[in-house]
Amino acid sequence: MINVINSISEKYGKPDEIHIELARELKKNKEERSKLYDRQQSRDKDNQRIEELLKKEFGFKFVRRSDIERYRLYEELKPRGYKTLYSGQYIPRENIFSKEIDIEHIIPQSVLFDDSFANKTLEYRAVNIEKGDKTARDFIADKYGEEQLQKYFADI
Repeated sequence: MINVINSISEKYGKPDEIHIELARELKKNKEERSKLYDRQQSRDKDNQRIEELLKKEFGFKFVRRSDIERYRLYEELKPRGYKTLYSGQYIPRENIFSKEIDIEHIIPQSVLFDDSFANKTLEYRAVNIEKGDKTARDFIADKYGEEQLQKYFADI
């Protein structure tokens, strides 16, 4: 694919935009592709909203994809009162980008090889280090016991 794009760029100049449909998308009908496109557009608008917010309210000059992801993960904690999944500690908004807060893999990458957004949350660094390569389930069960594990599952 890279060779094709390079060839097109050499012959016609650099394109303004490149739209790539993966084979799994080609199997979808027009309505399904349209819904996918709409979701992508919505996600792009939300990313733009977060980028502007980070520049305005946090003073970012340049916003990286990981900064947007971190803020999006923080927003995911809103229904829990911005408390972390494992320790239940409150994360003040001003600490989202501090070194004491980590992006944590719920199921460790060493176990599942999953780096998707759905497998991430924010947690205090000390708790993340303590959790190590355990799954969320194993960590909660080991640290807090079976009763807390059941409460954990009821809360999420």
